[in-house]
Amino acid sequence: MLKNYIWDFDGMLFDSYPHITAAFEKMMKDNGVTVDYAETKRMLEISYATAYDYYQTTDEQKELFRKYEHDFDMEPIAVPFKNTVETLKKVCEKGGRNFLYTHRGASAFYYLKKYGVYDLFSDFVTSENGFPMKPAPDAVLHIVAKNNLNKNETVMIGDREIDVMSGKNAGTLGCLFTIAEKETQADFVVNDIIEVLDLEV
Repeated sequence: MLKNYIWDFDGMLFDSYPHITAAFEKMMKDNGVTVDYAETKRMLEISYATAYDYYQTTDEQKELFRKYEHDFDMEPIAVPFKNTVETLKKVCEKGGRNFLYTHRGASAFYYLKKYGVYDLFSDFVTSENGFPMKPAPDAVLHIVAKNNLNKNETVMIGDREIDVMSGKNAGTLGCLFTIAEKETQADFVVNDIIEVLDLEV
């Protein structure tokens, strides 16, 4: 039985990539470069590092991008996916525990508090903890050890293979959230976040 749910943030709990992509587009435009929205979004969804490498982004450009990304009112704003709030609440209602593992920093807390779900989480790992980036297992292992979790009852859930593998590499289960057909090493694949409640080991 699954009891512990470690969630990714961007593209998993929150539909934030339209906002992130708009911020990146604006930064590039400020530097005299027009980018293709779909291509840029695809790169950012793989990882920020992928987009930085692809566009050969300078440190100054990265800083400007982060500034725009942290303009939480810039359209389109980041919002929870359909069923996110309900799912997090039901995990707690059935005696389970939610955890967050994101490469974001403090902005994750801003969104969780804004939409009233911060208190539904038992623990958090963000970029400010300084762990190696996904798919390294370090952050998941930290959550497991700190909270005395049974790995066989714990699943790492995200929209990217690096999310899945950060869990798998730590010895937990992995779940991929996607509406597309993808090759994956995940133990589970869901098309709607609420389907996570029906997963069984």
